[in-house]
Amino acid sequence: MTKEQATELNLLLATLRCFTEQLFQLKGTHAGIVKQKFNRLVKVANQYEREVLRYTEDSPELETIYDALMEVLIIVKKEAHG
Repeated sequence: MTKEQATELNLLLATLRCFTEQLFQLKGTHAGIVKQKFNRLVKVANQYEREVLRYTEDSPELETIYDALMEVLIIVKKEAHG
């Protein structure tokens, strides 16, 4: 894997972690079929991350990107709530 590909993968995994974090913020708000699809989405996101990390190293770059993306999400959330 090239350095560029590794960076792209880390960006994807960090985005996925942020996505999963946002999903957990909504946990318990859905019912019925939507709840089933929500739970499936959380499960698939976690499975994908685990599978990718089995074949790659968990790099410090991943945590740096994740922290930066979460900071952006927190800022956007504060702005949205006014």
